[in-house]
Amino acid sequence: MSAVRDTTPGSNVRPTGSWVAYAAAAWSLIFAALHAVWASGWYVGLPAAQAQKAFERTGFLVYDIVVAGLCGLGVFVAAALARKGARAGRLVGLMASVGAAVLMLRALGAVVQTLYLVAAGRYVFEPMHLYTLWFGIGAILFAITARRFWRGRSAGSARAAA
Repeated sequence: MSAVRDTTPGSNVRPTGSWVAYAAAAWSLIFAALHAVWASGWYVGLPAAQAQKAFERTGFLVYDIVVAGLCGLGVFVAAALARKGARAGRLVGLMASVGAAVLMLRALGAVVQTLYLVAAGRYVFEPMHLYTLWFGIGAILFAITARRFWRGRSAGSARAAA
């Protein structure tokens, strides 16, 4: 499915209606819900004993609540970039770009750590390691969404200048 563009001369409406942006919003909604559930004391998808010990620290609980809020913001950012005819501002596009970069750094950091542990002969697979894939998926979805926004914005600016 391709993005829809307004071809009116001087229009700066960005490409919208992207299923990728809706997928980024869904990804963010799922992760926000998981963080909220974890912060409330239900450790679904996490090793219970290890999670309980981590959440006993106030700092980790605060971190989890902040991440849930940021993921909630990500829902609105992605949805704003997905709506047909939406005129999302630069700040929204910047938030999508920064979100993609942070998620990519998180995923790449875990990959580097895994490669190090494999090379050192100390790697042991745990289901938690699948979260690296989850971060990578989020990074890709938000990166594509941000790229479409910025590409559409520059195309709109070029039409306006012509």
